Amino acid sequence: MTVKKLLESMNFAAEEPELHKDLIGECLKNEQKLTECAAATGNNIESISAVLGGINKGMVLMEAALDNLKKGAEDYSLRMILANKFYHE
Repeated sequence: MTVKKLLESMNFAAEEPELHKDLIGECLKNEQKLTECAAATGNNIESISAVLGGINKGMVLMEAALDNLKKGAEDYSLRMILANKFYHE
């Protein structure tokens, strides 16, 4: 609920808003700050999500590259075994 809607729902007497104008003004300023912080937080969450998505994509590519490297190392290791040491039927 906004400060304005809260004030409307409170049914103040005519002189009461004037008595509390400093408090009301402070509440309105705080409400504006909260709105700005919420927007900034939303933007930051979107930015972090984009960065994490990029990291995830990089990790998937790295996993594939490591699998290829592992297969190549295994192949190379098999080729290096001396023929008389290699078991075959």
